[in-house]
Amino acid sequence: MHPSVRLLALALTGTLLCAAASPIASAQSDFSSGSSGSSGSSGSSRPSEDNAVPSTPWAEDISEGLIVNLIGDLLGPGISNHVGVMTGDLGTMTALGDGGEFAIIFGDSFRGANFGQGEWMSPIGVIAEMDDTGRIVITRPLNDSSRVEQLIDYTHNERGLTLLPSDIININGTLYMQAMWNEGVGNVLYTQIWESDDQGKSWRSVSTTPANYLGGKANLITWDYDAENDWVYQMSSEFKRRDDVYLTRFRPYDIDNRSKWQHYSQGTWGTHGTPILSDQVRAGEMSLRYIEGHWVLAMFNAETMAIEVRLSSEIERDWNEIEPANVIVAGRGGWGAEQTPSNFTQLYGGYITPGSTLDNLDLVVSQWNTSNNSRYMSTQFNVQGLDAFFGIDSTTDSTARTMMRTMDTNIGNQDVIQVERVAVDPAPEVEMLESLTDLTIVPLD
Repeated sequence: MHPSVRLLALALTGTLLCAAASPIASAQSDFSSGSSGSSGSSGSSRPSEDNAVPSTPWAEDISEGLIVNLIGDLLGPGISNHVGVMTGDLGTMTALGDGGEFAIIFGDSFRGANFGQGEWMSPIGVIAEMDDTGRIVITRPLNDSSRVEQLIDYTHNERGLTLLPSDIININGTLYMQAMWNEGVGNVLYTQIWESDDQGKSWRSVSTTPANYLGGKANLITWDYDAENDWVYQMSSEFKRRDDVYLTRFRPYDIDNRSKWQHYSQGTWGTHGTPILSDQVRAGEMSLRYIEGHWVLAMFNAETMAIEVRLSSEIERDWNEIEPANVIVAGRGGWGAEQTPSNFTQLYGGYITPGSTLDNLDLVVSQWNTSNNSRYMSTQFNVQGLDAFFGIDSTTDSTARTMMRTMDTNIGNQDVIQVERVAVDPAPEVEMLESLTDLTIVPLD
């Protein structure tokens, strides 16, 4: 394995959680647009040290009433050979038009069949669509080439330099991508926004943002465009999986002008923001989308080790009031047990697929076995029943979903996911870590 790739892996395996902790009362923090200090505050009274432990139990299972099916991997042998990449994580998406095609942006990716094998690229992009069985199928590279290439021209260095995408958005045909420059995963140097007016074939930088902007709470973002009111709404957190979630808005034409951005604080917009989501939350990757008149937030919560979904007809509110739906959880079985929605070990990510509806939503979730790299992948899940869970009458007509299809509730059994089982003899400390089945991103010392 190349030394810089090994450094990327060590960033995730070097610091892990202790086994247990007593609950700790939460306290609110805030940020200001004028902040220039460090981003060390966690947004709660939970410990901010790298070995901080969760104050609430992990989610036990998916929420009652939901039907969650594991559909299959997006990449791998026999799946993505035709675009020249076999392994990758993340997978944020945006629609490209009215024809059903959408872009998928992956993070650290490799041409070989396993983590660290072949050329290391990040970010990369592909064009995909839903087939008639409801499965995401990659059709071609996003870039103008016969195989995928790194979308931004730079070189990974010996210190683990990599560019990790947070989200991509389509505003009136122009694509915008925000990504974080990391030198060692979790050690954000700064963030950057690019735009593409040729459907992702080429990209131009429009702005860069210091890592300490808003006290670091704007490094990891997700966004969507409210066309009716002409606002881009952005939810954000620090890229450490220990912080609260904040809300920002700006006009599309001000995407490169942070002085015009407005931050939400308890019912008002201004230069000062307070968390909209903080109770039992340590925010990881997020995906915010406006679906059928509702704001839908899918999020990896490191506090509960679950992919959670929250729905609201209003975005300007206290999101702590919304009981989340657990749609995929880490479970207690670890890697030795079958990988299912109730036991998807070392999960992260959680990105909403274009065309999703409240009663039929697809997500792309990542998974990495950091003890031996035998599993490193982005995988599709289908979730049905969120409308009933949140008490919403979702009568969807044929025009509401451009990629509407009827899902077979038997689809997504273990036969459709390619999980390679590798026999290993881990050291005692690795066995302990696998029993915890946790994944923590921390800055490198």
